Amino acid sequence: MTAAISCKGIKKSYGENENRIDALRGIDLDIPHGKLTLLVGPSGSGKTTLLSIITTILTPDEGQLFLLGQEMSQLHEKDRAVFCRNNLGIVFQSLFLIPTLTVAENVSLPLLVEGQPPDVALKGAMEVLKQMNIANRANVSPAILSKGQQQRVAIARAMVNDSKILVCDEPTSALDQAAGLGVMSLLHELATHKSKAVLVVTHDHRIFPYADSIINMNDGQIVQGEKHA
Repeated sequence: MTAAISCKGIKKSYGENENRIDALRGIDLDIPHGKLTLLVGPSGSGKTTLLSIITTILTPDEGQLFLLGQEMSQLHEKDRAVFCRNNLGIVFQSLFLIPTLTVAENVSLPLLVEGQPPDVALKGAMEVLKQMNIANRANVSPAILSKGQQQRVAIARAMVNDSKILVCDEPTSALDQAAGLGVMSLLHELATHKSKAVLVVTHDHRIFPYADSIINMNDGQIVQGEKHA
């Protein structure tokens, strides 16, 4: 089966001459369907840059990025945006939930962007909120929820359009152990039971047991190979 995410010789640098920083030094990486993969490494190792390239926020200087077998550089900017909107769910560290909207309205936003009618979008939001076991909070502001509940809402929003790939940036960093492990249990279930490719960037050693594989980065490179948890 084709990898959900495939990086081939990805390089990225910032600055020029003596100010040049090589953030990524030739990344070769495959992320499979149906698995939860952790990307770990110290600050400055290149994790954030690689995450930004995988989510198409940044463009690599060299190399190729394939998502679901499609090379991203071959798509025009508008087509790439539509492709990622339909296939790539992103949970940012800051979550970006809108406090003036209800939980259900926050989750329905990707469906509204797709052009679905508001009632259809809200119905789709409710279905995924039920799967996340947080439908009972659908009509409140996310601002009054616990951090763990807010994380579940952000994951629900990322998955409401049935994205095949889910990328999470430090999803447990602001959570206590019980809430963090609850979120990881949910992510692992999405990977194994829903056949999603789930990639989690983290510093949190508490969640390592939930990984199907752990990929280490340092100094812009993959190091020590791939570890299976």
